[in-house]
Amino acid sequence: MKPTEFVKVNAQFWGEHLKEAAGHLPVSHRGELLGPMLFPRMMVLTETPDWNILELVGLSREYRSPEVRRQKRASVEEYFGVGDGTVVANLEGQNWFKDATIATETGRNSLDKRFPTAANMLGNELVGPAEELLRFAPGNYSTFDRTLLVHGGGDSLRAHWVFFALAIHRSEPVDKYLDFLRNYSNSQPHLDPIGTISLPVDPAELKADAFESTYLAHGLQDSTVDEFLGKHESILLSAFGATRLVRQPSLDDLQPDFILERADGRHIVGRLELPVVDVVNGKKRRRSFRLPVLESAAELERYAEYFAAEDNRSQVKSKYDVDVADPRQLLIVPSQETVVPAVGVEIVDYDTILRLHLAGK
Repeated sequence: MKPTEFVKVNAQFWGEHLKEAAGHLPVSHRGELLGPMLFPRMMVLTETPDWNILELVGLSREYRSPEVRRQKRASVEEYFGVGDGTVVANLEGQNWFKDATIATETGRNSLDKRFPTAANMLGNELVGPAEELLRFAPGNYSTFDRTLLVHGGGDSLRAHWVFFALAIHRSEPVDKYLDFLRNYSNSQPHLDPIGTISLPVDPAELKADAFESTYLAHGLQDSTVDEFLGKHESILLSAFGATRLVRQPSLDDLQPDFILERADGRHIVGRLELPVVDVVNGKKRRRSFRLPVLESAAELERYAEYFAAEDNRSQVKSKYDVDVADPRQLLIVPSQETVVPAVGVEIVDYDTILRLHLAGK
């Protein structure tokens, strides 16, 4: 299937499918749903030399025709952040993961320690003593339907909640792919159509502007770091089990975007790899996403080294009333971007943070 055909068939299928679900279920079956129905906001279509990849991203409280983003990657392994080594899931033939978690043992153990609400969204678990999560094979259809992918090793972590993703070898013809989508859709419960999710949350939780996905939220690219943190504070606190957010603390010549103080007394020092406005020496500039986030990872390491000195910790304690020792290093990235794990750094996209937040409601 050519990339142009892949774009066309997905645009047609998902446009018709999601529009029908939005126009029917929230009205005639509202009392039978778990709660408000949420929809994707973007369709990311990725071309590699051997694979076509579809991913629906975003969490929107109302249906709007998904925006389409096309991109190229060197390989399916690059897209999913997998490589050589022992593997949790060997993907041959057809594979379906729905309301599931695929994780390395290290990553799975990290979830319990780092994300208190994750226990409410694990679903069926596939965990292994491995270095990599996935391995793809030709002739393979692999579907990830509301699946949490957790790749962890040492202090590194990459957590990504997939709304809906599908990888298909480019040798597969259009008609076979369309039949697959239709058959998979028809096999699902009527009240739970693919590409949607209904959650038992108070509709008021979905009203704030901060609920919108970061890459489509109105005014995100005009927001400063401080404005972004102010708007999203409650979501960050609940997702990370924190009780306090310190915005842009000054650490001599360093300035992380934030420090989170958790209920267990530990701290998280973080940076936004988002297109927010940064103010440097009185001048505004918009941040751009950097692959493979090594610059931000190096900056986070500098913050960690700063807190290793007792004198520095004492200054921060006096100034901000937080006693930071051996902080976790966190990088928040755009939900639609491809990233790879960085040594010593937790990498989490905003939609996953939003899903963790809603899991605690």
